[in-house]
Amino acid sequence: MKLRPMLVAVSTILLSACGSGAIVEPSVVVTPPPPLTDLQIASTNELETFISNPDDYLIPMSNDFDNIPQDPLNRITASKVKLGKLLFHETGVTGESVGGSDNEYSCASCHQHTAGFKSGNAQGIGDGGVAFGVRGEMRMANTDLEDVTIIDHQPIASPTVLNVAYQDVMLWNGQFGNSEGSINTDVDTDRLMTMGTPKTANLLGLSGVETQAVAGIGVHRLMMGEGSIVTTNPEYVELVEEVREENEDVQEVSLGTLAALSIAAFERTILANESPFQQWLRGDKEAMTEDQVKGATVFFGKGQCSACHSGPALSSPVGASSDEMFMSIGFADLDAYNEVHSVIPEDQGERLGRGGLTGNPADNYKFKIPTLYNLAQSEFLGHGNSFRSVREVVEYKNNGIPENPMAENIDPRFKPLYLSQEEVDYLVAFIEGGLKDDNLQRYVPEQLPSGQCVINNDYQSRLDLGCE
Repeated sequence: MKLRPMLVAVSTILLSACGSGAIVEPSVVVTPPPPLTDLQIASTNELETFISNPDDYLIPMSNDFDNIPQDPLNRITASKVKLGKLLFHETGVTGESVGGSDNEYSCASCHQHTAGFKSGNAQGIGDGGVAFGVRGEMRMANTDLEDVTIIDHQPIASPTVLNVAYQDVMLWNGQFGNSEGSINTDVDTDRLMTMGTPKTANLLGLSGVETQAVAGIGVHRLMMGEGSIVTTNPEYVELVEEVREENEDVQEVSLGTLAALSIAAFERTILANESPFQQWLRGDKEAMTEDQVKGATVFFGKGQCSACHSGPALSSPVGASSDEMFMSIGFADLDAYNEVHSVIPEDQGERLGRGGLTGNPADNYKFKIPTLYNLAQSEFLGHGNSFRSVREVVEYKNNGIPENPMAENIDPRFKPLYLSQEEVDYLVAFIEGGLKDDNLQRYVPEQLPSGQCVINNDYQSRLDLGCE
């Protein structure tokens, strides 16, 4: 795989030479890759015994819309994805912020590619935030505001939007999403619509990704309806017309809903399908290093990690039950180890996870199982960002001791794994390297119709991002 660009270059040279009638010796000599060693063959063979059907874990390519899980009420199409990609990163949709951040932030402020589409810091900040840093780690609240309580900050870790196509419901407690047959159809309607922040978007009967996108426009003070840049910028006007013409499912919805559904369609295409493990599943047995292959063997074998992290996203499979999707393994809350801008009240639902939404004590402290792809891009892991590296999480799970003394309903699968230090090292190598897609930049537009900076557009962010 790694030699393919070189082969293409040589082919180009030869074709050019033939076209000119000249005979030119290739300037690059391509040496075929060495055969797999006995150790590599042994490791690969062992891993293949655990993965009898690669399709169980294979993530489709981002333009393979038919094979990407999607909401039947919001089919993925090229026009939606094109519009959604721009709007997701557009800083011009924050024209009437209450935190003094007009034209300064976007959806990507808390879900940006350099941090694996998570927030680059412990607490995601939208309206009322400033700065960026290298991968969002320097974003902070604007303390010059007279009223800092209006800052739009998250009371819990900002989940990644990477691989969200494989999530039926969204957020750590699954509060967004109410499509037919979803796990939220069993939740009391009053709690589903009113618990915590308003969730009236659940009345639309959409899947989790779509529901969160609709709700997020209002919650995060974005402007994508009438009178916004979506109606005043010629490029956006043309893109909206194209989406309406090509998609029957959005012809009658409001402009704001059309924008949200386009963002959701784009989010479903943000997939870690170029990671070494995915290349290995497609047949390139040299895509992963020996240590990564050994780590994958630990993951699917002795470590039993796939008992909880399953399906293509290594989160939970499509159509998972509530018990398959949510677990209590004793992670601490956001304000336990982090300096945050506000403390979550002890009786607020975010501390109880799924139980805070359902009201069922048996669901207390259960949080959604996240995807494991691109964790190495973040220094903040867990629903409360209580871990600073993949190794810390692996060692925590290997020890099997809850860090939150208040946590209840600890899952019986959370117990000491008795992995050796060498096995821990291999497992970390697989998660950090084998599951890391190094090309997430492909999901970021080079420029925006507004002409503003992509992701963040405040003065300090422009300096940090090198954006004029």
